[in-house]
Amino acid sequence: MHWSRRSLLALAVLTVASHAWATPGLEELVEQLRHGAAFRVRVAAALQLGKSLDPQASKPLEAALDDANASVRAAAAAALKNLGDVSALGSLRAHDDKSAAVKAQIASAIKSLEEDATSGPKTKVLVKIGIMKNGSGVKSPKIESELVDASRRKLNSLPGVRVLAEDAPQKQPDLPMVMVTGKISELKASREGSSIVYSASVEYVLHTMPEQSIAAKVSGRASATASEQEANDKAKSAELRRSVLEAAIASALRRAPPALMAAARL
Repeated sequence: MHWSRRSLLALAVLTVASHAWATPGLEELVEQLRHGAAFRVRVAAALQLGKSLDPQASKPLEAALDDANASVRAAAAAALKNLGDVSALGSLRAHDDKSAAVKAQIASAIKSLEEDATSGPKTKVLVKIGIMKNGSGVKSPKIESELVDASRRKLNSLPGVRVLAEDAPQKQPDLPMVMVTGKISELKASREGSSIVYSASVEYVLHTMPEQSIAAKVSGRASATASEQEANDKAKSAELRRSVLEAAIASALRRAPPALMAAARL
């Protein structure tokens, strides 16, 4: 609907519970990769970008294939392999490096990404959906199921992540597992002048398994504005509430990949 495209706003926040797992954000890592004076800084930044599983890391890593230092070029190729973004295949195939070590790393990355293109990205982390609560005070039996369903869809869409089915067997492949619990902390409609503002806030807690220790938290907010006429229409009001809740979920889980990697100790 027109109002949701025009006025839906979202904000995501990430908190890493363990300082040992805390890493610089994407923008800082890209800056280090591009302008780090010491090649070791650029190498470390490239490897961290590969672990981030953030698709936005692909282009900076492709550019780093032309770094003056062979170690940085090799790290960039290794990071692209770990990132699993098949769109990087063109850059990798086109790159002709004079270093045998870099050539070998690029060949390994190309092989891995070609396999991903054929069979799909490799799963790096298994996610178990834990308790999902409606703490908003809005009484509706549908809200918790909407939180569970939307969270499952969004998590499953993240690169390298596979969400376990509710009835999945206890024994799983030899992959790290993270449990994700969540809560809707706000879901309300309030008047601002002649408009009605719908807002939602969600928070997820990521638990390292099997000990279930808290590794990180991600939270998100979203809001949208509707006219009083739209708010009084039950169907439109319900659709806007769902849209705002899904946008808050998306905004929170947009920052989830590096937090999931931290929780999985990867």
